[in-house]
Amino acid sequence: MQNEEIDQEELKKLNAPLLDPNWKNQADEDFLNLLIKHIQEGKINLYRPSTLINFEIYDKLPAEAQGKTDLEAMNLLSAIREMKGLFDNGFLHSFQMENLVQRIRGTKERLEKEAGNIFII
Repeated sequence: MQNEEIDQEELKKLNAPLLDPNWKNQADEDFLNLLIKHIQEGKINLYRPSTLINFEIYDKLPAEAQGKTDLEAMNLLSAIREMKGLFDNGFLHSFQMENLVQRIRGTKERLEKEAGNIFII
């Protein structure tokens, strides 16, 4: 087997997320735009999970629910950082972006059914 080098531009194309030409979910698009706006305005700090938390609700929760919220805020923020990376690199309508937005939104909605409006998103 021969050791062949791959052109860096070709490698970049091969590693690029696939675009979803059928992504037309307005609710996901609106949610993504809200997240990006909060990041750009400094409301969400990509390295401070507490910036996701609505403390008016959080402070009234029992300690167990607060702990769960803290853990989920870290998980959500990790996914939001990944989403922001895709956004910054022009992969707005990729399958990966679609999956991340739906996962973040679904997690937020599931948690808020249990504890109320605990996130600012």
